[in-house]
Amino acid sequence: MVQSSLRVKPRKRIGKSGAREIRKEGNIPAILYGNGEDPVPLVVQPDELKRALSNSAGINTILELEIEGSDPSEKKFSMVREVQRDFLKNRVIHLDFLAVDMKKNVRVKVPLNVRGRSEGERKGGKLEKLMRNLDLECLPDDIPDSIEVDVNDLDIGDFVDIDSLGLAEGIKPLRDGSERIVHVISQRSNESAEEKEEQETETEE
Repeated sequence: MVQSSLRVKPRKRIGKSGAREIRKEGNIPAILYGNGEDPVPLVVQPDELKRALSNSAGINTILELEIEGSDPSEKKFSMVREVQRDFLKNRVIHLDFLAVDMKKNVRVKVPLNVRGRSEGERKGGKLEKLMRNLDLECLPDDIPDSIEVDVNDLDIGDFVDIDSLGLAEGIKPLRDGSERIVHVISQRSNESAEEKEEQETETEE
């Protein structure tokens, strides 16, 4: 787990017009919700957000929110749950923070990092990556930055599934353990599949 602090301000201007004004000032309107508490509207500075998330955990960082004017002893832990972006202007336009109880499980999406070059590839096969991220449930303290997938020993026809990852105790995958993350196929099998698809397309036309 990676933890960081994030300085934010309470948001007094509510609604669409208030959000537009906050964006015009170069800031991000946000909301904190969860843990059975009333939602808290916030204002976030983009530079502060970038600083808080510039680490190996990224979006899975546990954020200790320092809300301006609040009692410092009342710590509020959260995670970024949703990011709304304006892709044309390349900026964040709204944030949802989910309040986190450090003693209760949370659900996160963790990146899968494939490491090495398989034996099957050395023989002319092809490694296919079937997943890039894995949905997990665990305590905030147990959130991994990423999950390493070693493929060095995979031969043609071999695969790595979720059950093969050997996740630490307390970390529960939210997908079936038999689902494959990567596999190695022969180039001929891949070419045959592509040829079959092309033939089916021609027949339909």
